[in-house]
Amino acid sequence: MRPKMQRMLPRFRQLSPRNVHRIVLPPKSVQRSTTPIVSYTNHYLMVDGSISVPMNSMLPALMQRAPLKNGVAELSPDDSGAAVSGAEQSYLPDFGASANVVVLLVIAQVVALLLSFVRDYSAGGYLQGLGEISLLILWLAVSSAWLLATARPFLIRGSALRSSILVLAIVLINTAVSSQVIFWFGSAYGDPQLSGPASMFPQNRELFLSRNMVIALVVTLAALRYFYVIHQWRSNMESAAESRFVALQARIRPHFLFNSMNTIASLTRSDPLAAERAIEDLADLLRASLGNSDAPISLEQELEVTRVYQRMEEQRLGDRLKVDWQLDNLPMQTPVPGLTIQPLLENAIYHGIEPLASGGVVTITGKAHDGVVTISVSNPLAPENQRRKSNGHQLALDNIRQRLALTYGDSARLEVEELANHFRVLIEFPQAV
Repeated sequence: MRPKMQRMLPRFRQLSPRNVHRIVLPPKSVQRSTTPIVSYTNHYLMVDGSISVPMNSMLPALMQRAPLKNGVAELSPDDSGAAVSGAEQSYLPDFGASANVVVLLVIAQVVALLLSFVRDYSAGGYLQGLGEISLLILWLAVSSAWLLATARPFLIRGSALRSSILVLAIVLINTAVSSQVIFWFGSAYGDPQLSGPASMFPQNRELFLSRNMVIALVVTLAALRYFYVIHQWRSNMESAAESRFVALQARIRPHFLFNSMNTIASLTRSDPLAAERAIEDLADLLRASLGNSDAPISLEQELEVTRVYQRMEEQRLGDRLKVDWQLDNLPMQTPVPGLTIQPLLENAIYHGIEPLASGGVVTITGKAHDGVVTISVSNPLAPENQRRKSNGHQLALDNIRQRLALTYGDSARLEVEELANHFRVLIEFPQAV
């Protein structure tokens, strides 16, 4: 069994020493075997002696990808999945993006309009005052956005508090400098005979500077709070969607595993050699489907998983099962949720082929057109009185439909077509760019 496990383990890639997290293995396990063995308590693994991660999400990746060096299994941050998270994503938007600049300009103009309502004007001075306020606030908005976009590599480092303090400092310094320049320009080039509403420049330096600083502080704090709340809301929505996806993925895996084990169990009595080959195929299936945790896999990998499952069922059903593959230049690197196509073949065999004494043909077609990948699985149906009654069929389809929706949103769909003697499932999802 041990040589077989060693053959199953792929070659390990070299890791950079700076990007390595250490997982210390028990010394006794190291002395007995050179195969990476990870001990765990209550289904949790200790990483660096301080971080606990669920074993059901980490063990497949560790057993396949973590090399053993002096009793220590090493994996990079990319391999560790949920074990080691990177720096917290900054809540600050990209102020250099065109859409964000447009929104910023609209908000700045709204603020200018609101401020113009509380200013005291003499007759006929409102439009001039609105123009002056709008010009000042739009200039501060554009210049601050440019400064924040330039300083973004420094702003997104560290904690949210540090980022907020830096943003406040940049905006307030920009406001102070701009206000001082405007006052200096008015003192140097303004008409001293004009005052009040007739003058375009401020007359009281301290009042002008302090008022602008207070307004900039209040508006910036409100904007930062808004950005933070929106970021938290989006993070919570993404976490909820990810948790739901993981739950759906975990729900479909035991169904697939139990059916595979039942297939092997039936072969052990009738054809032990075929059962041995089926076990090897199951090992390949587990590495391909379970070893990728909950991350999407390529369409090529999913189709290979489906073909391996086909070989397992052909060992059991013999000539009763035929699968007709009609794939037309599919984009094989397109990511898909694991176990998306394989359950469709499994249901086609269980509900369509097995009840028929003579078996039948399962047709799997695939094509890509206008950026959309279409996969369909069709199978014959037995007469109504010979069909199997099971809710598992509908549960599997609902599971796939929900995972496609969580992955692609409204861009994916699953359709079912059931006729008198024919059943077809069609799925569509966007092609990877």
